[in-house]
Amino acid sequence: MGKNNINLRTKFYNSIRNTDPAGVFSCTDKNNKKDLFLTYAYIVGLFEGDGFFTITKNGKYLTYELGIELSIRDVQLIYKIKSLLGIGVVSFRKIGQVEIVSLRIRNKNHLKNFILPIFDKYPMFSNKQYDYLRFRNALLSNIIYSTELPEYSRPNKILNDVTSIINASYFPAWLIGFIEAEGSFSFYKKNNLYLVASFDISKTEGVVIISAIKKYLSFTTSIYTDKFNNSKLKVSGVRSIENVIKFIDKAPVKLLGYKKLQYLLWIKQLRTIDKYSNKINIPSNY
Repeated sequence: MGKNNINLRTKFYNSIRNTDPAGVFSCTDKNNKKDLFLTYAYIVGLFEGDGFFTITKNGKYLTYELGIELSIRDVQLIYKIKSLLGIGVVSFRKIGQVEIVSLRIRNKNHLKNFILPIFDKYPMFSNKQYDYLRFRNALLSNIIYSTELPEYSRPNKILNDVTSIINASYFPAWLIGFIEAEGSFSFYKKNNLYLVASFDISKTEGVVIISAIKKYLSFTTSIYTDKFNNSKLKVSGVRSIENVIKFIDKAPVKLLGYKKLQYLLWIKQLRTIDKYSNKINIPSNY
């Protein structure tokens, strides 16, 4: 796995730097490289959900950091992401009784040479992109002193509309990563009588993203936005559940973390409920 990831990283960065004319990719590679590279679009979707870009003042100097924090149940996912990127430091901490695992990247050369190319090739869709652009500009401008860093607050102007999001070529891979971060597969008992399947996805300050997901997956349920500006979509109808399964089954990349286990248990349970099993072609494996 490690060697394959090194080869993937090398080819990805070479392709961005236009060094492929020398024959970096074989014919077979050219047929497959798009799907391979979309693993990085998955990472962008994951970070759009749970990641962060920060510039913090450390005395008179600045510290640049990209990071992601997940529940300890996703420790294997954190190590997979570290392996795919080839950089970063894994650490553990507790918030109350909750164990957290994180991946952090602070080395400025690593940020410039490995992280920026990924997020430049596959831009984020939400206003978190503003955080990235500020981070990128300061990093490439070699701002090192805290007194030189301009004040910043994230703009409210929407960067993308629904159409531009769903028309992005990497949106399906991005969406798998975003589901890994912000999606949920579950069941609830209706009227205390029978099980109903549910797929939920949400994003704070993300009504446009959730609207794009709603349109892309042909959901008809209304989006609910709470007082904290968290927009949530919850579907349970047979057709909507079927659309979720079809999308995940045919997506160019796979779920990689705990959400994969949650999804597998979800479709296993679906097979036992006639309402779904009689109307949906539930895949036998994933």
